[in-house]
Amino acid sequence: MTRKEFMQRLESLLLDLPDSERREAIQYYNDYFDDAGPENEAKVIQELGSPELVAHTIRTDTCENGEYTEHGYEDPSSNRRQDLSSVPLPESLKKPNLWKAACIILLCLILVPIIVPIFMAVILVLVSILIGILGITVGIVAASIVLPLSGILLIGYGIWRLFLLPGVGLTLGGVGCILLAVGILLFILTVWIIKVLLPLCLRAIISVIRFPLRKAGVVK
Repeated sequence: MTRKEFMQRLESLLLDLPDSERREAIQYYNDYFDDAGPENEAKVIQELGSPELVAHTIRTDTCENGEYTEHGYEDPSSNRRQDLSSVPLPESLKKPNLWKAACIILLCLILVPIIVPIFMAVILVLVSILIGILGITVGIVAASIVLPLSGILLIGYGIWRLFLLPGVGLTLGGVGCILLAVGILLFILTVWIIKVLLPLCLRAIISVIRFPLRKAGVVK
């Protein structure tokens, strides 16, 4: 959960409070995040707990006529500081929603036979594309080596034949130049495939594999 999501959820939970008290509470926690800095947002959220817990704390302190200080909510009559982490959750938050859990499990059982084959098909397609690109790359690499060598040999042979049969020598030299140029272009294409296309395919396969794991919370 990010700071923005945390504050939006907290504000929605405090809609039943008076406007002044709600604005004061939201301003306090915004200032708290600002003081901690963007690099400590995750740590602050972990320390505060869930927005529901913070909202429950705010309501408890508000009902006890507490007020905000630089240390958070404080009861002026007893100089008691309320520790956010010590406030118990409401009973409605402690009890698991069995119907919701059952629906999620049932939905997973229904969707698994559909999602798993689709996921495997996508992986197979991406792997097939990767293998095809590797095969094409090997062929292009071989051609980028053979063609320039053949072109150089033909150019040399054409120069030698130029003194005996000028027409044949020019033709062979021209064909050799064409092969050399094509070989250079294939070499450039090979470099582009290795530097751009192959990493792109690998990232696509990794993203497809990581997507369900990220949704399940296994990886970030």
